[in-house]
Amino acid sequence: MAIYESLKEYEAPTYSDLHEDDEPLWSEILPGLWQGGTDDNDVVERRTRAKYKEITVDNFDTVVTLYASANPVDWFVREIRYGFWDHDMRDFDSEELFDIVRVAHSDWKRGKRVLVRCQAGWNRSGLIMALILIREGYSVREAIQLQRDMRTKNVLCNTTFVNWLLKVNPNDWQGLEFGDDTVSN
Repeated sequence: MAIYESLKEYEAPTYSDLHEDDEPLWSEILPGLWQGGTDDNDVVERRTRAKYKEITVDNFDTVVTLYASANPVDWFVREIRYGFWDHDMRDFDSEELFDIVRVAHSDWKRGKRVLVRCQAGWNRSGLIMALILIREGYSVREAIQLQRDMRTKNVLCNTTFVNWLLKVNPNDWQGLEFGDDTVSN
């Protein structure tokens, strides 16, 4: 428990602390491909379930949840959970991210409505969304700009994530396995 408490410093402020009044909880980046955050009342620590925008099969078919404190999504929604901190990237590896990106991209290409969410909907979701877009054929800069145009200018304000993305080899993210140069599209 002491380790968890010491890591709390890496957690971002609450959604309501960060967002402008007109910023939606979820934004459509491309048709059927969404990026967003987690409602402040939709977290595990809340003992009472205040009214919040619930994720159901009416909203999405697949949800990638990158904020470990987010409540699970509703029944019949496929959820991929991989909580990591919005900081210096020492707590995950590329192969883990590749598996998430591959499944999310595949579901989206099959016509499923896919949401990639973190806490604020900016950095962790921005990182995974950028990799999905790279898998789709976008350049890193195009992927970042598209998210900033469609979601908020604050997407990928974590410069560590941006610098890491600028160094990735797009071919590593487009194959059947991480680093495989056999393009899946």
